[in-house]
Amino acid sequence: MRVLLVEPNYRKLSAKRRRLVEEELPDDDVVAEADNNEDTLWYPPLGLMKLARFHRDRKDEVKFVRGWGKSLLEDGGLFAPAEPLWDRVYITTLFTFHFDKIIETINFYKAAVGGTAHKIFVGGIMASLMPRAIHEESGIYPIPGVITSPRQIGIEDDTNIDLLPPDYSILDGRLYAINDTYYGYCSRGCVNSCPWCGVPHIEPGYVQYIDIKPIIRALREEYKGDKSRLKLMDNNVLASPDLPRIVDDLLELGYGRNDVTKTKPPKQRVVDFNQGLDASFLTEERMKLLSKLNIKPMRIAFDRATEKKAYVSAVRLARAYGVTQFSNYLLYNWKDTPRDLYDRLVVNIELNEEWAANGDKARTEIYSYPMRYAPIDESNGPGANRCRDYCAMQDDERRDWLRNPVWTRRFVRSIEIMKGAAHGAISPTPTLARRTIGETFEDFVANLYMPEELLRNRNRHELRIYPEEPDRKPGTGKVEAFRAFILALIKRNTAVFREFHEAVAANTADAIRAAVRKCRDRDKEVKAWLDTYLRK
Repeated sequence: MRVLLVEPNYRKLSAKRRRLVEEELPDDDVVAEADNNEDTLWYPPLGLMKLARFHRDRKDEVKFVRGWGKSLLEDGGLFAPAEPLWDRVYITTLFTFHFDKIIETINFYKAAVGGTAHKIFVGGIMASLMPRAIHEESGIYPIPGVITSPRQIGIEDDTNIDLLPPDYSILDGRLYAINDTYYGYCSRGCVNSCPWCGVPHIEPGYVQYIDIKPIIRALREEYKGDKSRLKLMDNNVLASPDLPRIVDDLLELGYGRNDVTKTKPPKQRVVDFNQGLDASFLTEERMKLLSKLNIKPMRIAFDRATEKKAYVSAVRLARAYGVTQFSNYLLYNWKDTPRDLYDRLVVNIELNEEWAANGDKARTEIYSYPMRYAPIDESNGPGANRCRDYCAMQDDERRDWLRNPVWTRRFVRSIEIMKGAAHGAISPTPTLARRTIGETFEDFVANLYMPEELLRNRNRHELRIYPEEPDRKPGTGKVEAFRAFILALIKRNTAVFREFHEAVAANTADAIRAAVRKCRDRDKEVKAWLDTYLRK
């Protein structure tokens, strides 16, 4: 068979990735450059990589492409008249807010194989969450969940596709984080059924143990070498009764505290439970087991303020067992408020301050990663799961926006800009973290309202220089000026504030322009700040 694997083009090339791809660097330099920036590269499409392995083991011809376009239909393209038609086209899917782009991709490839629907196979996250909608728009009924049996894709075979070693050779190491990283599972699913999470739909049955040893050994043999990082994609490994067995497997593979690769030069082997560890399951017994592994970083979720006690206990326990690097996910924009997120961020800042004050020689640090909630279905309203900037937008005229704000599209956007300063995280350095979010909750609210030009370029516009900042000259002072302006405006809570708030909260240029046109002569200061939102 001729098999085409397709990842929709829903990811943009950053300037760094474009340089890696376009510059004519020697092969060794390209690999070294990509390897050094592994954390900035894309996660690979594991499902397609396992399908590639399955078909290549059957001696089928396999090709991987990103996106679609008319050039694929022209002479020399994948579907040029001189080329025989593909026997199968597999299309992976990711988030539900990519719906339109994914449907365009499916329909393109369906047309490219002459409208033959039975040749198109669609799977992945969105396929598991929105199978009916995909069928209605494309005529293709996707394959939900994890593909374990070839019979799910119409092939009589007893191979468990999910247990095959992923085929890394189909991907470009300048784009995908595959140069020094293996990916795998030691368990599947989760025992929780959190209402915001898609895992119960994608992996509905909890599989408490998967033997990862044959997969890693096969990959080491195939590539005649080793990769130092192992990213485990388990959604709740701590819930597994087989955790001792899983840890033993990882130790046998050489991921203990002091283990290194057999490469020259050797590298320290690292395990990353990439989907996070559930604080409520982190007992001393389990932590004692985990402490045998070289886990960097330890990822622990802190999704709700009600989980504070369990979260703090888990972090302190892990630190007592020698963990020094933490990465903390904080869900927001679900049923929380800005105050809720701020308080959770402060918990991490105060822990970092406490450890620094105690002369922590190991320099224990928590990086905070606010993670925006995106609906997985339409329970939040028709089309909510197809909207990238979803926000509940709860509001009423009597709301106190200084003490009891709720999420708006502007606020959600501002959080994403704030964390962008540290590659998607809030700095573990307490002074810089407080600078980012605000030293008080009032400052935090002001930052949420702040024009993107000022928030994104604070080094240029902030007069105050914080301890532990890189050397810079004092900025224009516009950050401080805006903060004083907006806090005074909120406290007055007049009709002028309401108009300003409604224009800004919508996070659209049209809403800002409409508000500017309404401004009267006495609103010159308001107009001047509204104009700032339109600058890029």
